[in-house]
Amino acid sequence: MKKTVSILLALFMVFGLAIGCSPKEATPSEMTVCVGPYPDTIDPALNSAVDGATYIIHAFSGLVGYRQNASGNLELFADCAKELPTATTTADGKTQYVFELKDDLKWSDGTPLTAADFIYAWNRAASPVTAADYGYMFDVIDGYSEIMAAFEPANEAQSAADDAAAAAEAAVGTADEETTAAAATAAQETADAAYAAAVEAASALSLNVTASEDGKTLTVVLPVDVPYFMELCAFPAYMPVKQSVVDGNESWATAAETYISNGPYKVTEFTQAQLVMEKNENYYNADAIKTDKLVFPFNDDDSSLLANYQSGAYLFIDSVPNDEIETLKTQYPDEFVVTGQLGTYYICFNINDAALSEFTPEEAVKIRTAMSLLIDRNYIVNDIGKVGQVPAAGFVAMGLTEPDGSEYISKNGYNGDGTGYYSVAAEDYSSNCDQAITLLKEVAASSGKFTVSEDNKVVGFPELSYIFNTSTGHQKIAEYLQAVFGTYGFTINVSSQEWGTFLNTRKNGDYSIARNGWLGDYNDPISFLDMWTTNSGNNDTQFGRDANATYAGYSYNGQTGLTWAESYDVIIAAVKASKDPVERFALMHQAENLLMSTGCICPLYYYTDIYMISPSIDGFFASPLGFKYFMYASVTAE
Repeated sequence: MKKTVSILLALFMVFGLAIGCSPKEATPSEMTVCVGPYPDTIDPALNSAVDGATYIIHAFSGLVGYRQNASGNLELFADCAKELPTATTTADGKTQYVFELKDDLKWSDGTPLTAADFIYAWNRAASPVTAADYGYMFDVIDGYSEIMAAFEPANEAQSAADDAAAAAEAAVGTADEETTAAAATAAQETADAAYAAAVEAASALSLNVTASEDGKTLTVVLPVDVPYFMELCAFPAYMPVKQSVVDGNESWATAAETYISNGPYKVTEFTQAQLVMEKNENYYNADAIKTDKLVFPFNDDDSSLLANYQSGAYLFIDSVPNDEIETLKTQYPDEFVVTGQLGTYYICFNINDAALSEFTPEEAVKIRTAMSLLIDRNYIVNDIGKVGQVPAAGFVAMGLTEPDGSEYISKNGYNGDGTGYYSVAAEDYSSNCDQAITLLKEVAASSGKFTVSEDNKVVGFPELSYIFNTSTGHQKIAEYLQAVFGTYGFTINVSSQEWGTFLNTRKNGDYSIARNGWLGDYNDPISFLDMWTTNSGNNDTQFGRDANATYAGYSYNGQTGLTWAESYDVIIAAVKASKDPVERFALMHQAENLLMSTGCICPLYYYTDIYMISPSIDGFFASPLGFKYFMYASVTAE
């Protein structure tokens, strides 16, 4: 059975995403394409970046995959599975999917691949021990909640240990220094013991996923069916990994000799300079792979990328110098591509930022909201972006559809009328700034920590920092933000970081304000919302953690005085437990309302994707999720 993804199809039709050329004589040799810098990781369980995902989908195959159909549109297809199964209901009312695997599936080293390999990979990715960013993506599978519950005592003990450590640090140099230090040590020992007990308890638990004795059938049980489960099965985190290679070897995904995979290509070289993949002769559909070698050089220098493309060294680049965009549109009308993308470019504020710690949580919300209102999103898309980005008035991206067929964003905003959480109309920018000044004056009066001058500049406000990863476009936006905030008296120190460092700085909460962006992982708004639950590995803003863990200023379902875990996490759980599409979407709008009310998420625009591709490449396609597909492409003679 074949299932076409409607939203992806629509985006392809609107933006003309399919890349096709008239048939030419193929030369099956090698293709050099650049999709980003050195990746943070290419472990399917640990990766959370689009560039890493592109590498992974060339090396691995899941139960389900994406391909272009004869019309050039994107569709789901049975990859390692023989067909896409239909959901059935179990005797206890749960949902069951039964996948029959293709015959004679093998790893790239020639050994057999079975259903047990999927079970191992999924349980590894879902386990809190692995601490995968996308561990929460497995919460749709029966058994996940029991695994997480086993770690609750350990989480509580660690929270207590963190509090004791903070008290000890505060007591340094006082009469209580020795006592609090001893208490902190004891609390951490208790936390370590609780964690060890949790690991042991969880080892007896697993996701409700089973394999037949012959290893050819995988049965998956879900508490409630979700409309996007087939798309999850096509996502990198759901791809199999080989247990004998992964167990006990944390660096398995950093070396070609241990990067055993099951997809179209196998890794033959992995250095700081490049990733090289060669055709995997053990891939079940190896005959469809036309290019023998893919070379992925690592590069995030926009000028270097363009120079390499213009010289012919790179046949594909995923970024260009921001100042060259207009020229490139004219000079390379058939090679400079602008496509639709299901995502949002935004900046995020660390909710536990020490720079704002002297303000109450309510005052901090007003400060963040004010700073968001000072941003001219139309200037950013028209004068910096220049490739059709749309100013964003909410976090969940445009292009997602409600059960009644209307667009999700047509019902966003606190009033549910599609006006968003602030106006992005060009004519309303001045009034936005007036609202921002009013909010800042309120905080100045209530806190006494700074003042607002007659010319509407803050005086005595703490310095803030803004981080971004290397890119001329990100740098232009950083410079604009620094300037516009500076106009109102804020001092913003901006700095760039290399990709891997940047990802981990954000993840660890070691920042004040950071550039961010999110592309949907599948065709459902929940992909933009469940990432902000307390224990999500993608919760860069640190909601529900550290100081924010005990803040009880949120509300949900008529209840007030709730923590983030008691409000937002509960809404997301309700979304995933609901069998009613209308109810699901109403809950997701409630979740976005609560998310945006914090002021921590500051959307700038809805993404478009730009890249340059040589006319010598046939068969390439991209997805609005950001992935690039070269496995069925070839380089043709001019």
